[in-house]
Amino acid sequence: MKKNLVGLGIALTMGLATTIYAERCPNAWPAEGENYASGTIDGTNYSYEVWRDGYNAYLECYDDGGYLVYSKVADAIVRFGPKFDEPKTFDQHGNFSADYKFRTKGGGFGTPYFLVGIQGNTTEPKTEFYIIDYWIIKDTADTSTFGTRLGEFTVDGDTYDIWQNTANSHMGVQGDSSFKQYFSIRRTKRDSGHVDITAHFKKWEELGLKVGKITDVMALVEGYKGQSSINYFQIDYFNITETADSAGTTPDNPEETTAISRRASLTLLKGDARVFDMQGRYLGTGEKKISPAVRTVKKR
Repeated sequence: MKKNLVGLGIALTMGLATTIYAERCPNAWPAEGENYASGTIDGTNYSYEVWRDGYNAYLECYDDGGYLVYSKVADAIVRFGPKFDEPKTFDQHGNFSADYKFRTKGGGFGTPYFLVGIQGNTTEPKTEFYIIDYWIIKDTADTSTFGTRLGEFTVDGDTYDIWQNTANSHMGVQGDSSFKQYFSIRRTKRDSGHVDITAHFKKWEELGLKVGKITDVMALVEGYKGQSSINYFQIDYFNITETADSAGTTPDNPEETTAISRRASLTLLKGDARVFDMQGRYLGTGEKKISPAVRTVKKR
């Protein structure tokens, strides 16, 4: 069966990079006051986005993978995965799934808030959706971020709690307005595994959460107040896959494509783009041409 496979390895540094990673992740980050960059992986349908608020955050893409590195960041978000020029409902797509593995090195996490999972957007209606497999939420009051709990279901070896929230004054796919956020939060966090993304879409609809036309399905790494002794956080692989479903619905691009060993080409953005994190914290406004937060480097 043909499939569309995209993947990227990343490392997340909170504090100083270790010696072993110094050459792989040399110090390079946006100038002060610049907080957003977006681009594509050459030769694929694979996109990335980097946000940061305070201090340093950047993504380096090597021939054999890519790394996000940030040091003492107040807030940082990275997304990477496929975007769709012509949004369609999930039942008009094939089946979406993800496979991933990551590991940590160094000291313990000092961040009070950290998420790893799947995130995407839809239109008609406008929504954001999240499937979170790994999380650190030290302040239990922060669970209110997820809104109202609607139910639960079991998939991929564990139970996910399902939440719905209403976000306001947030930069979304259709500009500033209120919209719904859907969350599936895995009860037992893990650092590797398989995620049946389409199963979550189906369960959300069963609970009355309308899943509109999908504009993107991307891996998510998000941290808040990342000041700790951890040396680095490395994702060995995070592959998002769309395959033909049982009815024979095929992906938009049926050609088999791998993007793990691709360099990144940076797209610089202009305009008045207001950026918020998942908790609604304002990260900044891009009012001018933004210098690279993502760098292309040669094979190691």
